[in-house]
Amino acid sequence: MTQTSTACKNCGATLTGNFCQNCGQKADIHKITIGHLLHEFFHALTHADKGILFLAKELLYRQGVVAAEYLDGKRKKYFNPLSFLVIATAIWALIVLKSGYFESMGTGGSYGRAYEMPKQLAFYFSESMKIILTYGKIISLIITVPLLSLLTWMLFRNGKRSYAENLVLQAFLIGEVHLALALIFVPAFLLFGHARMNNNIYQLVFLVYLAIAYRQFFKEHVVVTILKTIIVQVLFIAFFWLSIFAFVFVREQLFR
Repeated sequence: MTQTSTACKNCGATLTGNFCQNCGQKADIHKITIGHLLHEFFHALTHADKGILFLAKELLYRQGVVAAEYLDGKRKKYFNPLSFLVIATAIWALIVLKSGYFESMGTGGSYGRAYEMPKQLAFYFSESMKIILTYGKIISLIITVPLLSLLTWMLFRNGKRSYAENLVLQAFLIGEVHLALALIFVPAFLLFGHARMNNNIYQLVFLVYLAIAYRQFFKEHVVVTILKTIIVQVLFIAFFWLSIFAFVFVREQLFR
């Protein structure tokens, strides 16, 4: 059933065509049914010019170009970057939680070597690892994108992109990376094991992926882009772990 009217159901403006010229809503409003909801769901996933699947495909090899096009005005063509980040992170968190991926990396690897460190340092390292294992998905969503955005905004100054525009870039990139982790690296771990090796390969692929994205987005020289990408990653890891260590330190001082 289709409801038609001379006035827009959303804003009340007079309709003169298939879409409201005031707010953009369709003139024809369909009654909500299960079939309609299913149609909208699959339409959002697969629609040729703005679905999630289309965006994920484009972000595989045109990651910096996609972000630049979105910022330069092609907003209708692509799925919203923050919505994409939240959905991709939710998929990643669910699959990682069910697979035990994080826990496996904390067994016998760096986490196991914590007790070879000086006692105080080993304590902070172990407590930090526990926080990562328990709250890693939330931490990744809250810290990763803002921190990476700050670092690229500071280092890639020639691009003249604002901090907010760097947030859009990183939202696209980290959303795609989370999908890759959920759909490629975690299944590879479940099939072949070797969590530490799997993670090392992921870190290398992640570094290359970021370098390509930054080259496409900021358009700096290849060598300069590679060097800056490495610096971004080193600083990100340092600040990330320092923030976790600082939280553990403050917690221990307040509640001991």
